Amino acid sequence: MRLTYSAIFILVFLYSCSSQEKVSQKEFSAISLINRIDFFDPKLNQPRFCTAFLLQYNNDTFAVTAKHLLKIIKPPQMKALSFDGFIKNWVLFPLDKKDDTIITSKLLNQNTAASLDDKAIYDNDWLVFSIQSNHSTVKPLQARTTPLVPGEKLYVIGWTRKMETGKQRVYEFEYYKTIGHRILLKEIIVPEQFGGLSGAPVVDEQGAVVGIVSNSTTDPDTGKKFFSPCVLDELLAFLQKGQTP
Repeated sequence: MRLTYSAIFILVFLYSCSSQEKVSQKEFSAISLINRIDFFDPKLNQPRFCTAFLLQYNNDTFAVTAKHLLKIIKPPQMKALSFDGFIKNWVLFPLDKKDDTIITSKLLNQNTAASLDDKAIYDNDWLVFSIQSNHSTVKPLQARTTPLVPGEKLYVIGWTRKMETGKQRVYEFEYYKTIGHRILLKEIIVPEQFGGLSGAPVVDEQGAVVGIVSNSTTDPDTGKKFFSPCVLDELLAFLQKGQTP
């Protein structure tokens, strides 16, 4: 069977539409960043690893990502929440502008008494850094100060690990409820695979940050597993009292 040029065009168009990634129509300023982690042992280097963002608090700007990243990429000898002797540099950049780097200065919530093998350490799933230099135009986020309302839309902004370039993607969720350190969200428009979004910001309609992409949590009332970012309460309290663990 011979196809006309019009038929071929229609088939190609339909294929591209069916394979196109689903993202929210909501747009935000450039918000998300990718982590680049340089180890003293270069064999462990991570040229791009999960997601991060900037947080503005009390007239200062900090870099934030998820703590559970360390469970995946730490060397076996790294036992405590301390980079000393293991991680040389932690750099952030937007995936679509890889030369616009943000160089971190210090891991502020370093704690040599906190074991990375202790599951409880990841309840507060955040790492927060001071910043040495910022050569990007990525917008620092402000934390939301009002309670979340059941049913309101929230957005996750970043890139999954399979994405090699392009602008940040926006995904849609609906707030369900909060349990302990976790915000339980209903999925509306989400990627096929969430891997790589760990550490990404969760924001409301106005772009105020409400959480950090972390893991999943089972709701004890329904037995259903929900996508569950980490709340910001403990992070903000830590920054408020002067960055001492």
